[in-house]
Amino acid sequence: MNATLRHNWPFIALWLLACAILLWTGRENILARAGWDPDDQLRLVQLRDFLNGQGWFDTTQYRLNPPDGAPMHWSRLVELPLAAVILLLSPLLGGAEAEMVAAAVIPLLYLGGTAFLLAQVAGRIGGAQNSQAVAIAACLLALIAPAMLIQMRPMRIDHHGAQLFCAALGFASLFWPQVRRAGLVLGASLAVWVHISLEGAPITLAFFLALGWRWIGDAGQGQRLFWTLTSFALASLLLFFGTQADGLAVAQYCDTLSPAHLYAILLASAVLLPATRWPPLSGKMRLAIVLLAGSGALALLLWSNPVCAKGAFADLDPVVRDYWYANIREGLPVWHQKLQPAVTLMLPLLSGLVALGVAWRLVSADKRGDLGLAGFFLIYGSLLSLLVFRTVSVATAFTIVPLAICLVAAFRRYRSERNIVIRLALVPLAFAIIAPGLIGGALVARLNHSAAEGANGQSRANAACEKTGSVAALNALPKGNIVAPFNLGPAILLTTQHSVLASSHHRNRTGMRDQIDLFRLLPGQAGAIIARHQIDYIVACPDEAEMKQYRRRAPTGLWARIEAGDAPQWLSYRGKMGSGLMVWQVRR
Repeated sequence: MNATLRHNWPFIALWLLACAILLWTGRENILARAGWDPDDQLRLVQLRDFLNGQGWFDTTQYRLNPPDGAPMHWSRLVELPLAAVILLLSPLLGGAEAEMVAAAVIPLLYLGGTAFLLAQVAGRIGGAQNSQAVAIAACLLALIAPAMLIQMRPMRIDHHGAQLFCAALGFASLFWPQVRRAGLVLGASLAVWVHISLEGAPITLAFFLALGWRWIGDAGQGQRLFWTLTSFALASLLLFFGTQADGLAVAQYCDTLSPAHLYAILLASAVLLPATRWPPLSGKMRLAIVLLAGSGALALLLWSNPVCAKGAFADLDPVVRDYWYANIREGLPVWHQKLQPAVTLMLPLLSGLVALGVAWRLVSADKRGDLGLAGFFLIYGSLLSLLVFRTVSVATAFTIVPLAICLVAAFRRYRSERNIVIRLALVPLAFAIIAPGLIGGALVARLNHSAAEGANGQSRANAACEKTGSVAALNALPKGNIVAPFNLGPAILLTTQHSVLASSHHRNRTGMRDQIDLFRLLPGQAGAIIARHQIDYIVACPDEAEMKQYRRRAPTGLWARIEAGDAPQWLSYRGKMGSGLMVWQVRR
């Protein structure tokens, strides 16, 4: 066994064990060849279209809102590793099996890479004596963190796993001593992250804040900032023009990298790059240059695209925002979340913050600068998660370093401690470090068990109704255009020959607004929308949250009338299909 393999075998063994557990527990989804949510399902539809000849620059989903189709803001970069595995394995396994393997394996590779990178950082900060032990502990913690596993389990092929890997790669590069290589890697990883989704913009800002702050205090840190910004600007340009057929003439969007963002990046680069390459001697001058670059870039961005000052979804139709986006919990603050998932996913952040304070006393003085840098990202990510819940996965990655240091310290203390009371107290402490969210979430679930029993029965029935195996039963209907709840649309596209009016993908503005209006307006008005879009079927699961909202908020609307048994004459009930799907056909 060579030295490299001997050094890394514990990490490989832990990752393989995690893979085996995740493959076994996710076997139902894997065998069904379905993702975990509508985004995974639509990504698979997009991937199939790409492999079947749809152009690199064309990401339109033509079976949404036909015949025009729905523009998608998703990057083809996420599909490239999936497509590569499918093309490689199809001659050996066949297309369907190769697709299943790709969708199962690629998220696990992101998981392994992320865990190894975080272990690398933890081992460096843990110190020479504890390096290997802390690194192994960090790898273990990363492989069992619920917020991270949610995004990097088999069949989770949406963009979140790739984003987490980019975050971990950028984070690890901050601690590499080779300044040029570290800066180039950090800039490229941030550019890929932001290109995949502007969800990465707030954390990207944190990286540049950290680099800028260090440069202000120490002119010698300018080289790291120089290479990072150079790589970020060049990679952003390459990714933009390499994926946009219209170049700078493309429409300005708030949800993806647009010309306005490029102008801001180039302005900041023009101000900072000369100064970091030939740094001024005065710290005050460096501070002034950083403020000028930041404020100038922000002003140019807002001037070029002022609508986006209100966020990535600022240009949503007001009705779509009210009926749809306001109910997307992951984009809302933590106080809008359900109690159990909020506790399960947020407690590790609190545990990490406590561990950060303890780890400060455990590490050697020469490592506190690195720990402070890691702590900045943990604090920043935790605060961001309070405001935008979906960022909790990235914030959780930043907890791994202090938690690993504390876990190893607790284990060493347990082994050396002779006082039985202290030894017994160290056991629950270790469990609190390893799985605080799971423990807290289980307690909340236990307390809410009796109140949730009735709701759980309804949710299980609805989940069975929405499963891809259930939705596939719609293939028995002649090919047509379907109106279905937003979350059901991708499953219909994935498993049937039909098209759908809309799904939970916001650039399909016309389709989403018309679908909402169709269900909430009077039957006569709804009939006009159906005629305009040549809708053939209405499909719904009776307990779906979207449909309940139409019934509650629009008691005289089409859906409320249908549920009351007073459907208009131009609708014919076809009965139930699959596991409770209710189907109506439009009479011509």
